[in-house]
Amino acid sequence: MDIASGQLGDQNSWGRYTPVLWLSCLAILFASAVSLTVFQIMRAVNEARGVSLLQFGWLGYGLGLSALYLTYIQRERRTRTRTGRVTEQRAAELIEIKNLLTAEIEARRQAEARLRQNQHELSEGESRYRTILETADSAIIVADQHGCIEQFNKAAEGMTGYLAADVIGENMRVLLPSDLRHEHHRYTARYLWTVRELEVCRKDGSLFAAELAIADWWTGGQRHFVGMLRDLTREKREQLARMRLEEQLHQAQKMEAIGSLTGGIAHDFNNLLGIIIGNTDLLRDLEINDPEADELTRNVLDAAFRGADLTRRLLAFARQQPLQPRRVDVNQLVSRIIQLLSRTLGENIEIALNLSLEVSPIVADPAQLEAAITNLATNARDAMPSGGHLAIATANCRLDADHAAQHAALVPGEYVMIEVRDTGSGMTREVMNRIFEPFYTTKEPGKGTGLGLSIVFGFITQSGGHITVSSEPGVGTAFHLFLPRTTAEPAMTHEDAQEQLIRGGSETILAVEDNDSLRRVIVRQLNSLGYRVLEAKQADDALKVMELESIDVLLTDVVMPGGKDGVELARQARQRWPTIAVVFSSGFSQAKPDGHAVSLPLDTPLLSKPYRKENLARAVREAVQRTPTSSVSQADKGYGPQPNVPTAI
Repeated sequence: MDIASGQLGDQNSWGRYTPVLWLSCLAILFASAVSLTVFQIMRAVNEARGVSLLQFGWLGYGLGLSALYLTYIQRERRTRTRTGRVTEQRAAELIEIKNLLTAEIEARRQAEARLRQNQHELSEGESRYRTILETADSAIIVADQHGCIEQFNKAAEGMTGYLAADVIGENMRVLLPSDLRHEHHRYTARYLWTVRELEVCRKDGSLFAAELAIADWWTGGQRHFVGMLRDLTREKREQLARMRLEEQLHQAQKMEAIGSLTGGIAHDFNNLLGIIIGNTDLLRDLEINDPEADELTRNVLDAAFRGADLTRRLLAFARQQPLQPRRVDVNQLVSRIIQLLSRTLGENIEIALNLSLEVSPIVADPAQLEAAITNLATNARDAMPSGGHLAIATANCRLDADHAAQHAALVPGEYVMIEVRDTGSGMTREVMNRIFEPFYTTKEPGKGTGLGLSIVFGFITQSGGHITVSSEPGVGTAFHLFLPRTTAEPAMTHEDAQEQLIRGGSETILAVEDNDSLRRVIVRQLNSLGYRVLEAKQADDALKVMELESIDVLLTDVVMPGGKDGVELARQARQRWPTIAVVFSSGFSQAKPDGHAVSLPLDTPLLSKPYRKENLARAVREAVQRTPTSSVSQADKGYGPQPNVPTAI
């Protein structure tokens, strides 16, 4: 624009001055001619004193040319004036056009800058959107109004197994189960602007639970949908594990409640049986020359022993049975019991042993462990009437905190595992939830008491172990017994065996028992053995007696009312009188009715109720022999004099 204006200005300048130059040249010529003519005239006048017509003609010609020149100059001035005005008008128009073009160019430049800025912001927004789309944990799927997939992020690829290239352009119904694909549009309307749960189909055909939220928007007159899927597989697994733990807790609480009730009944029943057996033994000691009386007393004792066996089973379930634990080689015990059971189980049962050579010894009651394995083996045989495979394996194992967290009351640590697996009919979950309940059985009437597995459960739990069961109908059942590896030796127990009656000496025994009837029986039994016997109902009463009397043997029940049990009584007694011998008796063995364990001294005999007079005599003599004697007299040790006091407080 500037170059064009310059060229136009140069042309106007030359066009304005060209006529003036030509006229100037003519004027110079004219002036020269006039001067020459005047000069000639003057010369002629001086010489001839006259002027010719030719000379006047030239003078007229010069004057005419001068007038013509002046006229032309005037006309040119007017022309130049008009031309200057036109030129100025055109220049003004050109300047205005220039300004308009400059403004248009600037506006276009600004528009292009804004366009570039918008394109940059759009590119950044798209990049941000792509980043969010591809890094989101949830599956994000964009579809058009017809349900055809337009975008499919990486989370959706990992969740469904489809690649984006596989599903873009496909209808979203490909992600639904086959039985719901024809209802895709109804589901889209149902889930719009809501959050609901549904099943999604993977590429391999498997289904998984997911949470779906759908939103829609309009652009360019077209409707689009965006769906967000959140995989609920982990949450479902955790929820299932939580429900399983709650179920186990409920089962444990139910078993604990049944065990507490059963243990309390068995304890009271043991006291009654103790009274019956004790009085019957005393009755047999009387000289009655009647053969029928001897037979009647034997019948009473047999019935009482059967009742004692029943209470022992109930206490086994309640984890309160008296145990005789000792170090056990698990492989030897399993081999021995299977050798005895091989014929009992039948020839159609194939038995396989897989005993690890590195199995550590355990401390448990071998008789109860044999009974537990026998019970599981016979149950396996009953589950395989047409024959099958029975496998028993042993191994060392460690149960960590994660495993222990899945089972109530399980302590992490080192265990010996005994597995009993069969290929029988298996069990449903409903049956597995109740198999350890007492008196529950799936066998026909008369073929099972329903106490077998409850006894196994009680024995394993009381021994500090754990038992699990897995089963599937038509496949088989597997029991896993976990018993802790330990080196501690338990307290001695005295069971209802036929032992030789041992007569007592001159010792004084303090019998502490809260059941009045049973305490009277114990006192009479000890008196019949030749001992001097004092009695007390509670621990505080017993301490008062020991303050006044010289006591050689303390025979005390483990569980007593009054806030102080037999173990605490024995501890305080031995702290003040170290030479006193102690014998414990209990229908709960080493557990209280509320399930809290009672730790008994290792060198102290334990009588399990109900017991015979022979058991009582043996336990007392053993306690006396195990207690160290002292050269200091009883009076010097502060026992005090022996005044006459009542034998019952």
